[in-house]
Amino acid sequence: MPISPSVDLEAELSLLEKAGVNAEALRGLSERLEQLREEERTRISRELHDELGQLLTCIKLDFVATVRRLRELKTPGDVVDRLQSAVGQIDLGIAMVRRIATGLRPPGLDHRDLGGAIEYEARRMSAIAAIKMPVTARVIHTIDTDVATAAFRVFEEALMNAVRHARASRISTTVGTTPRGRLILYVNDNGIGIPRARLHRGPSLGLLGMSERARKLGGRLRITSRPGQGTRVLLAPPLHTHP
Repeated sequence: MPISPSVDLEAELSLLEKAGVNAEALRGLSERLEQLREEERTRISRELHDELGQLLTCIKLDFVATVRRLRELKTPGDVVDRLQSAVGQIDLGIAMVRRIATGLRPPGLDHRDLGGAIEYEARRMSAIAAIKMPVTARVIHTIDTDVATAAFRVFEEALMNAVRHARASRISTTVGTTPRGRLILYVNDNGIGIPRARLHRGPSLGLLGMSERARKLGGRLRITSRPGQGTRVLLAPPLHTHP
């Protein structure tokens, strides 16, 4: 069975340029938007975790101390039970804040632990989508924060595309570093593949964003699909960015 054409995003930008759209301006705008988006995600994540999370924890401690004191005073059980139930709801709120903050900015990224961040996200999404998502991580070299963030976002987009559109029962990811100073990221699914009609319509904003991240890092992104036999995303940037 023939392989569907790879998504050639450079060719798409060339066509836009011929149509009167400045491809470099589009690239610059896309790059700036992604940078602002990442900064905003980081800010919101930290505020949720550090401020709202701490506030809820303090409220919980007050409630726990109140429950303890009421029990010492032999307060009727239904009053204590209601407060204890409120403590349980606060615990749910704390867990929700942590989950949202982690989704916005996985904590592993701030410690350059790309493999750990990918493994965590795969486990989280596997539990939600009921799809097998094994991860093989061999990240043994230091990766620049910008590279790790961009690679994680490419992984995240590839994963969500597979979950939403591929009808896959398995999405496997391999991430590792090479002695020659490159990061290799593969995301493979066993789904229906990318329909030819969708390829011919041109890449989606998600695919364009993935391509721009790879280009900014001086790496390459290749997406290949075989109808009925899944899709493979390959990202291969250098480990370090250069000013």
